[in-house]
Amino acid sequence: MSSKATSTNTSVAKGLTQWRKELLKVSLPALSDTGARLLKSLKKPDICLKDLELIIAEDPVLSFQIIAHASKRRNKPENDMLSLPHSLSLLGMDKLQPMLRKVKYIRFDPAKTAHRAFLQALNTSLHAATQAYMIAERKTPGTGESNYWISLRLSSVFWQLALASPKIYHAIEQRVQTGESRHHVEMTLMGCTTQQLTQAMLPDWYLSKFTQDNLHKLLDSKARILADIAQCAWKDGMAPEIPQNVGLFLQTPWSAAVLAHWLALNTAITWFGPKTERVECMIAAFLHQHLDDVIPFLHRNAVICSASHKLSGVWLPAIKLLHPPLEKRSLQIKEAPTQTKKAKHYQDLSSDTRRKAELQSARAQNTEPQKRVSPTSIAVTEKAQVKAATTPPNKDIAVQTALFKIYYLQTVRQKQVFSIHQMMDGASQVLHFDLGLTRCILFMKSRSHGSVKGVYAKGFTDNSPFAQMTLNADRRHLFGKLLTKQAALWAKPENRSRYLTELPAGFWPYLNEPAEFVLASIMLRGKVSGILYADNKGSNKALTESNYATFRALAQAISHGMGTLADRKEQEHLKKPPSA
Repeated sequence: MSSKATSTNTSVAKGLTQWRKELLKVSLPALSDTGARLLKSLKKPDICLKDLELIIAEDPVLSFQIIAHASKRRNKPENDMLSLPHSLSLLGMDKLQPMLRKVKYIRFDPAKTAHRAFLQALNTSLHAATQAYMIAERKTPGTGESNYWISLRLSSVFWQLALASPKIYHAIEQRVQTGESRHHVEMTLMGCTTQQLTQAMLPDWYLSKFTQDNLHKLLDSKARILADIAQCAWKDGMAPEIPQNVGLFLQTPWSAAVLAHWLALNTAITWFGPKTERVECMIAAFLHQHLDDVIPFLHRNAVICSASHKLSGVWLPAIKLLHPPLEKRSLQIKEAPTQTKKAKHYQDLSSDTRRKAELQSARAQNTEPQKRVSPTSIAVTEKAQVKAATTPPNKDIAVQTALFKIYYLQTVRQKQVFSIHQMMDGASQVLHFDLGLTRCILFMKSRSHGSVKGVYAKGFTDNSPFAQMTLNADRRHLFGKLLTKQAALWAKPENRSRYLTELPAGFWPYLNEPAEFVLASIMLRGKVSGILYADNKGSNKALTESNYATFRALAQAISHGMGTLADRKEQEHLKKPPSA
């Protein structure tokens, strides 16, 4: 067995109890520059606590250790030590001087694995602490410093893990950076999660029972309540009503510290992922302020943290703001094919599978040159290929009409596409007569980032507003989610209301409240470039599963036609003679 496999198995076998014991054995170091200045100052006979405070405050890890030592010696266990001046005054010069001389002062080298792991963990925790301070001050002035130190306390688990096992820490962070779930990776490599470790170590931090109970409540929150909090984010012109259970949860002390802790962990991967957006919505609900104001506020805090804490060899939060979102959020597990496995309900029609069949037959003819094929068999083969090309997926449930087959044959196989309007006129006929979807709109990505522009509309009393409409399509809206990856959506009458709040502002009032509608992503050369909308307003046909399957097949045929248009424009551009 390899050493890598051995270490992984050993880490999994440790579990929560063993990892807690290992982390408690770790003694945290301080920066060597801070140590040199302190040892020099301690030699002065007239040194006072205020002079030492100015030096200690520049080293977050040393400040953290002093507050931890003061928490052990506090007189009243129901009170917490949540400020550096209070901790220094409680320790006094007689206890402080021996402690400062015993602390390990290390000059961290980013080239070393253990040092780089510790610096990265420290950078993430400093970002969390800065955000906690700013968020708490914005909510309730005067509570920023206490939330700063609580957030730093929550992040100290990562410092200790980086020192106790830098290889495990690096393995976790590398896999999380590729898009894997942190919870899954930590359970695989450690046998527990860092959040579970934090909860288990709350009694070892000499915090008051009040603080321990509230932190445990926040860290042990269920996914349902967190989703409800994110839904209460103020996104539109009117502030939403916050349910009673959500309001009570948001009033839990140290909420700012925990929310900032989650934000820093997610932004260490990317600022543009769905998990980061959910935490941003939760912070907006906590502050009860508009999301458009909260997001720039959090970005400014990241820049402040990056400017205040300059650590070499690590990714700073402000630098992460400049990186695009990850293309893949999780690793796909390849399943072994089995005979009993059910066939897929939906097949990608944008790829021409008949071309593979033709290549295979050509190879067969090359390998057997003496074998002759009769004209009758060739005709039968051509008929079979045309039938396969014009048959939509799930032929047992999908709508199959001559109109749809002709449209698919012309768009995909024969590539008879000359303009968007010509292509969409054919698609609107299929939508109307085959599926009862009387109205449709095609939106394409606009040149301005995060928006879509209407390029085609059919079936409305006045189509002109949609042909000139530009809608916000960032990830907070439904259109932005459909532009992230190829997907489709059916808003049925019973669940239509849940999607209305996610539609871009200014779109729904023009639709005259259809009972149900469908949306699908439009692809262009493998990238999502548009959105197809359709509804059955004024139709006597109810949308069925088979109609929805055909709508998705039609959207993929449109995607294929968009690719044909793009290829044709490129060819025309190459044939065009250069201007003199």
